[in-house]
Amino acid sequence: MTHAALLKAHFNSVTAENEMKFESLQRTENNFTYDAADRIVNFAVENNMKIRGHALVWHSQNPSWLFSNGAGGTVSRDVLQSRMRNHISNVVRHFRGKVYAWDVVNEAIMEDGSYRSGSLADGQRSRWHEILGEGYIAQAFRYAHEADPDAKLFYNDFYNYIPAKQQGIYNMLKGLLDQGVPVHGVGLQAHFNIEPSTVSTNQAYYQHVANLEEAIKLYSSLGLEVQVTELDVSLYIPGVTYNASTFYTAATFTDELKAKQAARYREFFELFRRYRSAITGVTFWGIADDNTWLSEFSSGRKDFPLLFDDDHNPKPAFDAVMDF
Repeated sequence: MTHAALLKAHFNSVTAENEMKFESLQRTENNFTYDAADRIVNFAVENNMKIRGHALVWHSQNPSWLFSNGAGGTVSRDVLQSRMRNHISNVVRHFRGKVYAWDVVNEAIMEDGSYRSGSLADGQRSRWHEILGEGYIAQAFRYAHEADPDAKLFYNDFYNYIPAKQQGIYNMLKGLLDQGVPVHGVGLQAHFNIEPSTVSTNQAYYQHVANLEEAIKLYSSLGLEVQVTELDVSLYIPGVTYNASTFYTAATFTDELKAKQAARYREFFELFRRYRSAITGVTFWGIADDNTWLSEFSSGRKDFPLLFDDDHNPKPAFDAVMDF
């Protein structure tokens, strides 16, 4: 069996990411463009892979018309709610029977456990929350369930290892479930680093296995599925200043660093396997180091976060994940 086939046999899920975001599927109102997303979904179906749809409602990557009234002002509450329902209904119905799970709402909770609101700075604020209030989350799940009653519906977020944030997510999810909102699971974005930060004010200061374990226990106590949705392990340590002279290259990605990255992958997968009754999926945020979002910053910084190298050969991290 080839390495690629071996990986597929163990992790047979793929996420349709940028191609399914709002601005990609509906750049202008009521004009849906599915070509790119269809190619990914059809490839997965033909190769017996599961598809997670990402993401229906998010504060980022939205078309300019979405929150506009067309006259230079903000869209009304009723119109925005109608637009949200129209988008979710069209997209989910288009992929019904092919996409088994959706990240319905993405990144609605801040690091301190509060809702992402409309009062934050551009790039961070949620126009959804600003115009519709926190009720937009429940409505998004209801609309998705209405469009495909068989799909599993997830809330997806990052930094789940921060205690205040995981508690805020738990409180939100419990509130939704108490209202009878059809939420089936929670996705843990897992953009980890080769080691936690030593800077106490940095989010990655909390990036320890024990903290993530608490999140898994907390969410699964609600009867929800837990999935790891965006897994990679960066070589860079948050809180450390890097420049062009200290950016990693193929030459400086030493055997020692490869072993350290593999050990980091191993400790997280040991955690995932301990909670295999709650964790129903693990999805990597890429396949090989030649194509990763972590190497797409304007600084030109190269990263090596995945299981396969630039030439698609397995790294020690691959062996650490597969050897159990």
